[in-house]
Amino acid sequence: MGKLFWEIVDRTMTGPIMKEDEFENEFFPTKIAEIVAKHKIEYDPEEPIMSDPGIADEIFQAGLELLVEVGLYCKDTKRIVKFTEEEIKEVIQTRKSEVTLGKDRDAVTLRPRAPGDEQHPYTFFPAGILTRDVSKYKQYALTTAQEPTCDGLIPVPLTGIGDIKPASGTPTETLLALTEAQIMNEVATWVGRPGLFLGIPMCATTPGALMTVFASGLYNKYNCCMPVQILQEMRINYDRLNLAFFAQQHGIVPWISSCAVLYAYITGPVQAAVEIIAHTLGMMAFSDGSFTQAMSNTVDGLYAGPDIWWCNSAAALAAERNLNVPWISFGCMGHQVGPLTDESWYAIAAASITACISGMEGMWLVGGTTGLEARWGAEIARAAAGIKVSDGVAMIKEIAKKYKEPKHMPIPLNELYDLKTLRPTKEFLDHYKKFTKIFRAMGLNYPTWD
Repeated sequence: MGKLFWEIVDRTMTGPIMKEDEFENEFFPTKIAEIVAKHKIEYDPEEPIMSDPGIADEIFQAGLELLVEVGLYCKDTKRIVKFTEEEIKEVIQTRKSEVTLGKDRDAVTLRPRAPGDEQHPYTFFPAGILTRDVSKYKQYALTTAQEPTCDGLIPVPLTGIGDIKPASGTPTETLLALTEAQIMNEVATWVGRPGLFLGIPMCATTPGALMTVFASGLYNKYNCCMPVQILQEMRINYDRLNLAFFAQQHGIVPWISSCAVLYAYITGPVQAAVEIIAHTLGMMAFSDGSFTQAMSNTVDGLYAGPDIWWCNSAAALAAERNLNVPWISFGCMGHQVGPLTDESWYAIAAASITACISGMEGMWLVGGTTGLEARWGAEIARAAAGIKVSDGVAMIKEIAKKYKEPKHMPIPLNELYDLKTLRPTKEFLDHYKKFTKIFRAMGLNYPTWD
């Protein structure tokens, strides 16, 4: 690790002391409000996408200032890790602009793309479903992995293994992570793509379990990233630093990830976008990473809607113009709404179009829990690559008129797929075809829609 990493470790023990509730409830909210007001950044509810380069630059500068003025709060020592502006600017200047994920013929390399570039954002599909049933989990994973537009897999967390209930920090957590990794490798091999990128371990949070699953070789520096994501509202702990150090020692790409929560400490999409930039720069400082995932949701658990699309597009454009790193965002509803709901399919399309016109290099958890939903998101991403930003904004506005708060309408997999052939049912295909017609009418097209 570089000199700054060890400076950060030292500052966790020597920085200014502050009570955590003071940092969380007073210091941070006050500072971010002051900085956003200073930069005069405003959100227009009539504009679901932020495509103004000038505002993007203000958001980036505000995020940099937020990190410098607030720092990172170390939960273990109750001290604030402070940075100088010069330190953060050096971090920015030394980032890598490309990342290769996966191995051999299954590898993909994410390179910078501007809004409107013909290169499509890469699409990483969800694999599995929230369940303790390992067989059921694998069936869902196979439906997405078999899709030709699958550029990688992101495991959905297992909630247990049969009667075994996992508990953080115990051997059950490690067992769950190893089981997840084994299934991901089996699924990738079954579809003939053993070098496929497998995302991040989603069943483990503690350093012991995460390091063990990488030590097993099931997850490794080619097929998986190490989660080093910041804790909410500019907080870190020694777990984050230990994982970052482990990743560097073993050549593993660190997974820099920020998910700003709107309407809690963050008042809305403007503050959320600024926080995402500050989070990202802070994680880059302690992990020495570049590959970034950034997204937002509301305190009520919504991952789609005009305010979410605005925030995600604003942060992505700010990064595209000022960081030039591989940047991905969220590609689905965030929960199991239902594969036959119109709300879900509109939201998936909106996420994909947003990625294309905001300069994102990819998306993760694209679609829903099934392969056909993932296919839909990936095809939209490919169909919308190269469109004018103004045309993409017009499409998002049209979607916003039709989008409603989702209703939970789950459907068993055996009503969506023939479980012997893993082919979608006629009803499911008809729903897919309905939406291909809707979006062809909007001006998009893809070869398989004919």
